[in-house]
Amino acid sequence: MERYINPFVDYGFKKLFATEANKDLLISFLNAILDNTKDPVIDLHYKNVEQIGEFNGTRTNYFDVYCETMAGRQFIVEMQNSWKPYFKDRTVYYAAKPIRDQGLKELEAVKEKPGKKGKKTKWNYRLNEVYLIAIMNFTFPKKEYGPESYFHKVMLSDIDNNHVFYDKLTLYYVEMPKLDNIQLQMDTPRDRWIYALYHLWSSDEYPEELEEEVFHKLYEQAEYARFTPAQQLEYERSRKVYLDTYNEIEGGRIMGREEGFEAGHAKGLAEGEAKAISEIALKLRAEGFDEETICKLTGRPSQLPHIPHQPH
Repeated sequence: MERYINPFVDYGFKKLFATEANKDLLISFLNAILDNTKDPVIDLHYKNVEQIGEFNGTRTNYFDVYCETMAGRQFIVEMQNSWKPYFKDRTVYYAAKPIRDQGLKELEAVKEKPGKKGKKTKWNYRLNEVYLIAIMNFTFPKKEYGPESYFHKVMLSDIDNNHVFYDKLTLYYVEMPKLDNIQLQMDTPRDRWIYALYHLWSSDEYPEELEEEVFHKLYEQAEYARFTPAQQLEYERSRKVYLDTYNEIEGGRIMGREEGFEAGHAKGLAEGEAKAISEIALKLRAEGFDEETICKLTGRPSQLPHIPHQPH
C-alpha cells in the first residue's frame, strides 16, 4: 500500500476536501484555481455534508463537494475518472442546479413576505456566482485542445468580440493526464495545487517543491497509516471501484491485444485488494470488533484471516 492515498479515489477525495476539519484545504484549493487575490474565499459551509464512512460503491450525491461562501457564492468540485457521453452537458446541468435553487428559494421567500401596502413583491432575478471545477482523470476527446493546454476556464461570451457576456457562471476543467508531458512552473498557487494532487500518491516522499504549510497538512491528512481501520476499509472499497473503472477503460482500449497481460494485471489487483481487506480485518479485530461486525463491514467473510484463539 502506498504511503499516501490516491485523491482520484472517491472516498479519498471527499476525506481530504469534504470534511470540516479540512475546510482550510478546500478554501486554499478554490482560491488557487480561481486565482482569487482580489476577492478570496475566506470561509464557507458545505451544502452536501456526507458522513465519511457511508461509501457503498455508488455515488449517492450529485457532487463530490458542494459548498457556499457567506456571501452566497457557490462552488461545485467534481473529481471525474472516466469520460462519459455528454460529459459537458452533465457539468452544465450540475452547474445549473444551484442557479435554479437560488430562484426557487427567492420565489418561496417572495410568497411568504408581503409587499408594502398589500402589494405583491417580486423577485428581481439577481443571482449569486456559481463555479464548477471538474478535475478530469482523462482528456477531452478528438484533441479538442493542444497537448500542453490542460487548464480551461469557460464563461458565456460574445463570439464576435470575445467579450465576457455573463460572469456569474464559470466552469473550470483540468485535464490531469496531460501533466505527464508538462513541466509545471510551480510559481503560482494553482500550479502547486495541481502538482500536489497529481503526484500525491505516486511517491512516499514529501516533495521539496511544496513548502507552504497547507501542503504539509494535505500530505498529513492523506497518510494512509493515520486512517482508522474502519476508514481504511472504506478507502479500500472505494479504491476497488476506482480500479474497476480503470480496468474497464484500459480493457476496452486494448481489447483483442495483450489479453494475457490484462488478465494477469486484473488478477494482481484483485489479490492486492484481498490482502488489504484482510489486513484491515486484522486491525478491526484488534480494535475489539466482533466477527459478525467485521464480516458485515468487509462484505467478504471468506477473506477474513484465521486468527488462533489467544489464551488470557
